[in-house]
Order: sequence, then C-alpha cells, then structure tokens
Amino acid sequence: ENPTPPAPPADTIKLETAVWQLSSIKGNGSGLPLPDSLPVPITIKFATGQIEGYGGCNNYGGSYNASGNQLGVSAIFSTKKFCEGISVLENKYFKLLENSKTFAISGESLDIDCGEMGSLAFRLNWKKRN
Repeated sequence: ENPTPPAPPADTIKLETAVWQLSSIKGNGSGLPLPDSLPVPITIKFATGQIEGYGGCNNYGGSYNASGNQLGVSAIFSTKKFCEGISVLENKYFKLLENSKTFAISGESLDIDCGEMGSLAFRLNWKKRN
C-alpha cells in the first residue's frame, strides 16, 4: 500500500516559491476592492533581489531586500501604457509596494505591511511558476 504523500509543509512556502497574485489592497481604514474586470491578475515574483510582475496594465520590475520578516522594495520601473480605470489602481499598488515594511506568509497567503499607507494581500498562483 502506498499512502498518498503528504502535501509539502506550509513552512516550505517562501517569498520566492512561486508567483503571488494580488487579492486585495487595504488602505487607511478603506480597502480598495480589485475590479472583477481585470483581464490579467496583478502579480509579483521575488527572485534573487529582483521583483517582476504585472501591475494590471504594465509589466514592472524593481529590487527588493528581505531579512527576517523585514521587506524593502525599491527602484520600481514599468512599461508606460495607459489603461483607462486601471492606471490609478496600478499607481497606488506601486506606491504601496515601495513603502513595504514587513511581510508575513500564512499558508498560501502573503501579506505585505506598507506602514501608514496600508497593506497588500496576495495568494499563491500555482498556475504560474515563473
């Protein structure tokens, strides 16, 4: 009898495990719901000091530094398309990312605390490994 192998322990999920997909933006007391109409999810991938992802309208990149639960994101750059209705959300997302202070991973969820600006909540997107 071969029992089903157990799922990998949750503590093996790290920042660099896979692509994270934004599930909500929490601002000062007011969350910003993500529109259902986003054609492609907002994503972030962390790898060897660099971030890359899709902001809802533009592809972006930048640098990050993680130590313990501290997280700093800097030098975000992106392509410069304008998308009606999404560009405001994307700009807010980039501003929050640049104010990242700490992160916490719980199961398949990643929360990034952005200090006074609020926080970003992500979930693992297993379909996108790279």
